Amino acid sequence: MTAIKVLVGNHVQQRGAVTHRWRPRAVAAIFGLALIGNVCAFAPIAAAAAASAPANVDVFRDQASKVGARTCANLYEALGQGLTRGAAFSVKTEANQGAPDAHIVQGVLGMTYDLPDLKGAAGGVVLAAPGAGGCEGYLVRVAPFQQPCAEVVRLLPAGSVVGQSLSGVWQYQLGGAQGQALMIPSGSACVVVTLSGMTQRP
Repeated sequence: MTAIKVLVGNHVQQRGAVTHRWRPRAVAAIFGLALIGNVCAFAPIAAAAAASAPANVDVFRDQASKVGARTCANLYEALGQGLTRGAAFSVKTEANQGAPDAHIVQGVLGMTYDLPDLKGAAGGVVLAAPGAGGCEGYLVRVAPFQQPCAEVVRLLPAGSVVGQSLSGVWQYQLGGAQGQALMIPSGSACVVVTLSGMTQRP
């Protein structure tokens, strides 16, 4: 990625219209990616979310548009909102200056949580790129929990299934097709990496 433009913003996100689509607030903020899990019918979901959301929830779409990445701005917005639910955050948006609509638009985020089961700093990345059939995107969130991974597992959405151990790091498929989680032990704490993708069709 060359000759990038960068915008930085500080925001606190809250959602209203689609609260019923998520599990209880703390779990949704940590793992709930109901809007993100390989959804093709993107436009109706985005419209419902925007209808009663506070003005600052458009920050991702606005930043993508300002760097010229307009084709996938709506997908970038949906991914960003899924990533930051329940957190105060700052985001830096970057795109290829020469041809922003032909390449990846990327957001790098710092987040702060103050939830019953998750407090403190976390980080994340949002990516959205155009393709032959629309746009495809992905998010990654890294959040440290001040409790053992065995306890954090209890917070996973219903229907989550343990996968394989990758060099001692357990992978979980999140219930409701909400993506994946990696549980990384760190002393008495647990670092959770949440991953999920989404597709936007014309």
